[in-house]
Amino acid sequence: MSTTTKEPYLLNVDEEASKRLNLQHDILTQMLYGKLIPEPVIKRLTSVQEAARAMSYDRPASKQVKYLKIADLATGTGIWLYSIRKQLEELDLKAELHGYDLHDNQFPPEGKREDVGFHMLNILDTLKFQEIGPTYHYIHARLLTSVLTREEWKVAIDNCLEILKPGGFLHFEEIPFGELSMEKDGAPASGGVLEKLQASMKLLKRDLDCGNNIYNYLEELELWETEHRKIDLRTCDEETKQMQNVNARLGLEEFITNAIARGPEALKRLGFESKEAALEKMASLGKDPGTQAFFVLHSILGRKPGGSYTMQLSSGSAAPKDSELEEARDEPKQIPKPIFDGALERAPEDTEEEPQPTFVVPRRGRFQVSYAVTSQNPDTK
Repeated sequence: MSTTTKEPYLLNVDEEASKRLNLQHDILTQMLYGKLIPEPVIKRLTSVQEAARAMSYDRPASKQVKYLKIADLATGTGIWLYSIRKQLEELDLKAELHGYDLHDNQFPPEGKREDVGFHMLNILDTLKFQEIGPTYHYIHARLLTSVLTREEWKVAIDNCLEILKPGGFLHFEEIPFGELSMEKDGAPASGGVLEKLQASMKLLKRDLDCGNNIYNYLEELELWETEHRKIDLRTCDEETKQMQNVNARLGLEEFITNAIARGPEALKRLGFESKEAALEKMASLGKDPGTQAFFVLHSILGRKPGGSYTMQLSSGSAAPKDSELEEARDEPKQIPKPIFDGALERAPEDTEEEPQPTFVVPRRGRFQVSYAVTSQNPDTK
């Protein structure tokens, strides 16, 4: 991905970089115990698919239809998309998978994409996101911390919400530069290239605390079901830690070689006076026994308001009119039966009683209210 600043992408987009990204994915997968899709997202995707299947008049055929759409931004090699397919298959969830990135250098060859769509897109291109419109039930983005400034993060998040369906989930996974650290024999190690890298990121106005700031912005936007998990590498097994040592060395080498290619000014921002000094430091990486690289993975989740006949009302508001309920509906052709969004329960099939709104304990003094309307005709409310 790229930024709106004049500074180019600070990592490489070649075959070696692809290998590093895939190794990094393996590390994060182990830290997440193989569960790449958060539970609230699975619950939502299951609800949408069940509702859509029930709308079909051809039930056997509907089992194979892909009602769900999932996007991965800054997808790189697309390894996250290929990895979640197994989890989706185990849950009998059928989804169209789309990967977006500014560069297509790391996309799989055309003949080896295995029914996954790949597209070039700048995460800061607001007009393009508006053209795409609300399309996806789940949007995932990972490791943009070296790319975006704090203000650009807000633009990126707003753009993601443009292509997210009401009721859909937005999911970021980030490793903030401010929380990277090195230890030697259990004690903090300083004075190395990592500190120079962090100083360079600060000079370039990258957000060294992006994990917390992303979550705060999602809260400010009043997204529903916001969640912030932090997983420290220190809590992981030795195999994962050693994998990270290799990954850290490859990543630092990538930053240095990229800076060499961009010239003396870029090298100086990393604290090197010459190309020779940078190469000497790069050659020494990973050769110091007892050194361990650490990071903290931030998983930030938020749900776009709306969906499943839901709407938000301030406490004490009057019940909505029929016209307001009509406007509040999301994907009416996919919702065959009453869905109580707060409890995620389906009303009995044969009931003729008027459904009652379900009130959920609110955040920031608001009630989340779900109204369900029954009808024998799926094309009417």
